[in-house]
Amino acid sequence: MTASLLPATVGSTLALGALVAHAAVPWLLRHRRSRHRLRRYDRATMLLALCAALAIGTGPKAVTVPWGEAFPVNAAWPVPPVAEPLWKPAILVVAAAAGGALPWAAARCTRRPLRRRHGGLPRAGRRERAANSAYLVGCAVGEEILWRMAGPAALTALGAPLPSAIALCLAAFCLLHVPNSGRRSLPYVALTAVLFTTAATAGGLPAAALAHIAHNTVLALAAPVRRDVRRRDTSRPVEEVPHLPAPSGWD
Repeated sequence: MTASLLPATVGSTLALGALVAHAAVPWLLRHRRSRHRLRRYDRATMLLALCAALAIGTGPKAVTVPWGEAFPVNAAWPVPPVAEPLWKPAILVVAAAAGGALPWAAARCTRRPLRRRHGGLPRAGRRERAANSAYLVGCAVGEEILWRMAGPAALTALGAPLPSAIALCLAAFCLLHVPNSGRRSLPYVALTAVLFTTAATAGGLPAAALAHIAHNTVLALAAPVRRDVRRRDTSRPVEEVPHLPAPSGWD
């Protein structure tokens, strides 16, 4: 091993360690009934994403970013926050719109339209709402750093073909959500993973993060519901167990 390859190899190995740890977190937490279980997952995601980003950044030319035109072939982490050329920002808008539209489209296809969630926090809970929003954004960005940036970058730096690296990260991302969302949600989770990967391919990490944030925001505000025609004492939509991942099972 030459000295020039050492930073990339060590950094990539450390980044993969962070990904393995993140994949194990929901499986380790699934038996905990604490009301703070999901918040622990959010914190672990953000911490491990930071560790993976630092590991990928080892050395000035440690790991190239394998996302086509969004980032030049020779660009190393950290990547520019704004992609070139100037029309690239349009991709960010499209990615956010697609992320927000996906839950609505899936709910409509399953004939379980989304309705605004009831029982929101009172005015006194504004601080808690702000904290929940911060965790929603932080967790979404953290997952994108881990599975759309650090994972493919580390695997390709270690010699894996880019298609194989992307496929492995897609599979791991889907399995990551089984403990909270269940196996029935796997087709939908796979669809979201493909959407986020497509956004990353077209617009880089910012596009994937915006799509993820928009998607999770919709699920935080609305849930699949139906009208229970067997109950004559109410005409209000009744929340059912969602076939789409709820925010508590997604973030």
